[in-house]
Amino acid sequence: MNKGKLIEQICDYIDAEKDNLLSTLKTYINFRSINAEQLLEGEKTEIVECQKWLAAELEKMNYFDKVDYYQLEEGRPNVVGLKQGSGKGRSLLFNGHSDVVTVSEEQQRDWTILSPFDGGVQDGKVWGRGATDMKGGNTAILYAAKALQELGITLNGDLLLTYVDGEESGRAEIGIWSLMERGYTADLGIMAEPTNLHNIYNKSKGEIYFDITIKGASTHICNRYKTIWPQPRKEDQIGVNAIDKMVKLINAFNELERSWGLDYYDPSLDPGSTTLTVSMIRGGESFSAQAGECAITIASMFAPQLSVEDIRSQIVDTIDYVAKHDHWLKHHPPEYAVPFPPKVPLNVPEDDDTIITLVQSYTDVMGTAPYVKPSPFVGDVNYMFEKGIKGVNWGPGDLSMGIHGANEYVPVEQVVTAAKLYAAAAINWCGLVD
Repeated sequence: MNKGKLIEQICDYIDAEKDNLLSTLKTYINFRSINAEQLLEGEKTEIVECQKWLAAELEKMNYFDKVDYYQLEEGRPNVVGLKQGSGKGRSLLFNGHSDVVTVSEEQQRDWTILSPFDGGVQDGKVWGRGATDMKGGNTAILYAAKALQELGITLNGDLLLTYVDGEESGRAEIGIWSLMERGYTADLGIMAEPTNLHNIYNKSKGEIYFDITIKGASTHICNRYKTIWPQPRKEDQIGVNAIDKMVKLINAFNELERSWGLDYYDPSLDPGSTTLTVSMIRGGESFSAQAGECAITIASMFAPQLSVEDIRSQIVDTIDYVAKHDHWLKHHPPEYAVPFPPKVPLNVPEDDDTIITLVQSYTDVMGTAPYVKPSPFVGDVNYMFEKGIKGVNWGPGDLSMGIHGANEYVPVEQVVTAAKLYAAAAINWCGLVD
């Protein structure tokens, strides 16, 4: 059978399975699989129940040679379905995260369509937390495999379906990295993250966070003048406002960011895309005392041509420079740490065979070519790329569809179409047994 006819049959099968697909997605969203690091007070996660259900769904298919449900940390499970090919083709790994962000009290008040964990369909969209990030894409992966099974399609390369926990809090060590350390690798990885489906994201920025703390010397606000003006008698420094010192450091970071905007340019990104954001600040112990401590979290997202070390070293140099030129900080230097594993930039050239194959797969199903462009976000694909696996972000949904906010949704037709595209990608990449 020629490839065109086979893809037509795949599309027909998935169209016929639309109601079952939506039922599966609804059940998936019903699980409150909230990331454990982001639980509200008194809130519980159902990530274990969710992942056990997924493993059972894979087992029930009787398609995979191996279904692996495992956890490196109690209550943080991952699921793998491995279908071995003939050994003569390239392997393909589909990946998605089952953990979702919580629904804040404010978001609960603003949620006006169905309810946060309903998963029902209204106005041609599936609504609920995780619909677009990224249970819609994860469900499409599953139904792509069902189509291959039901049509008796045998691949030359191995096919892996992988569902992890920990993505929403950057816990690569218990999620995506653990897959590879367990031996689940491939020649190509497709992350079913939301790209509006007609976009294939072949590049993305890198990302690194720093937690920085400055210790001051707290004193009553009535002593403020003694801390900023020279006094007539020689006295020990009575107090140091840690917030004042942190402002110096923040100003230096702002200057560093401005220099990056001039020094680093990637024609595929908007100008100034290498950034340094002060995302959190905490300081002071009393309204009537100078702050004895101030802490910030900074986040840098940087262009694909830069390395983690390029950015890390410049941030550290800036901290050291500010400390060296401040009398207090010279003797009480800022303390800093990197709280999450940094993400290396993703950079797969458009003329790479992986991208050419995925573009062809999209064209086979849709009749038109997709857009190949940089991703506005980072994720597990960066961690995968660091370990030597070429990968892309490609899936249903979009950042504009309530992701991490109220009224999250994914268009029904995008999920259905994604299943078709993923099946076509498996055929084109892994190859068919003669």
